[in-house]
Amino acid sequence: MEFKKNRTAILSRVNFSSTYVSLPYSLTVEENLLVFSGLYGVKEPRKKILELLRTFEIEDIKDTPARKLSSGQMTRVSLSKCLLNDPEVLFLDEPLASLDPDIADRTRRLLKKIKEEKGLSILYTSHNMKETEEMCDRVIFLDKGKIVASGKPADVVKEFGETTLEEVFLKIARKRP
Repeated sequence: MEFKKNRTAILSRVNFSSTYVSLPYSLTVEENLLVFSGLYGVKEPRKKILELLRTFEIEDIKDTPARKLSSGQMTRVSLSKCLLNDPEVLFLDEPLASLDPDIADRTRRLLKKIKEEKGLSILYTSHNMKETEEMCDRVIFLDKGKIVASGKPADVVKEFGETTLEEVFLKIARKRP
C-alpha cells in the first residue's frame, strides 16, 4: 500500500506512545482520552476508555487533570491512549521508563498479552536491555545512525560473545572489539 495515496488508511492502523510527549494538562484523563477517541473515530469511546483504564489499573484517576498525574500514571494514560484505536502497529518509545518495578512488570505482562491476543506488531525503543530482552523478538542496535547488530536477542548476544544484551550494549557503546 503506497503511503502517499493511502495516508489516512495507514495512519488509522498505527499509534504510538512516548513518555516524552505530554497530554493537555488542563483536561482530565477521561477528557484527554475522549479527544483522542474522536480523532481516531473510536466507536463507543466511553466504554473503550473505561476498558483501557481498567486494564492499566488507573480507572480511579479518570477525573484527575493531567497536570496532577505522577509520571507513572501519565505513562499508563499514554499507553491507554495509544490502544484506543486497536492499532495493528504500535510504536513505543521508552514505554516503561517512569514506572516503578512492580507496575513496570505488570505493564510488560499486559503489553505482551495484548500483543499476542491482537496480533499486534510493536516497534519498541528502550535503553533498558533486560526489558528489551524480555519484550522483543528481534533487536537492532544503532551506532551513529548505522545498524551495528540485528537479530534475535539470544543470537546477538552469542554473536558478540557476551552473556546479556546489556553487555552487548556496553561493548558497542564503548567501542570494544
